[in-house]
This record gives sequence, C-alpha cells and structure tokens, in this order.
Amino acid sequence: MAYSTLPIAGVDLNSNTPISFEYVNGATTIDIPSFGPLGTQTFGSDGKRYVFAKAGAAIGASTATCSINASTFIASASGGTYLSAESMASGDFGWFAATSV
Repeated sequence: MAYSTLPIAGVDLNSNTPISFEYVNGATTIDIPSFGPLGTQTFGSDGKRYVFAKAGAAIGASTATCSINASTFIASASGGTYLSAESMASGDFGWFAATSV
C-alpha cells in the first residue's frame, strides 16, 4: 500500500475519495470531492506518480490501463499509462498511478 512522500494533507492513494458535497445548479448536480482540486499530483512510496482525477466510466482496480485528459482530469479506461487503485464507478474520484521514471 503506497502513501504520499510529499508533505500534502488528505491524501489516501489506496481508495476512492468520498463526495463531501453536492451542488445543484438548476437541473445540474455537481459532485464536490472531499479532496481537490482535480489534477493534483504527488509521488508515492512505491516510486509512482499519482494524479487525482474523476472516473469518466467504470474502471476496474489495478487491471485497467487508463488515460487521463490533461485539461479536464477525467479518466477513461481506453488505454493509457495510469492504473486505478480500486474499482471505480463513473463519477468516482480517486488517485491514478503512473510510473514516474
């Protein structure tokens, strides 16, 4: 189980991040995670770089190679270099790992 090696609070690299608040704007509901912002990066004790992102579709744990959109930080299971720590449903927030070297 990896942990952050940088002095950053609230990082749990091994699980999804819960929703702390839902903002409703008319007919649109926006989920706000208990950690943020999207795109935050840290290095783990396992030598990997982690990016905080939102799952754009269902993603399996550590088996799906994911890509992350660099402007929206939405992850998809459509091939890429990132791995999810846990299984994620569409809309879940969490950390995605990539080899840092």
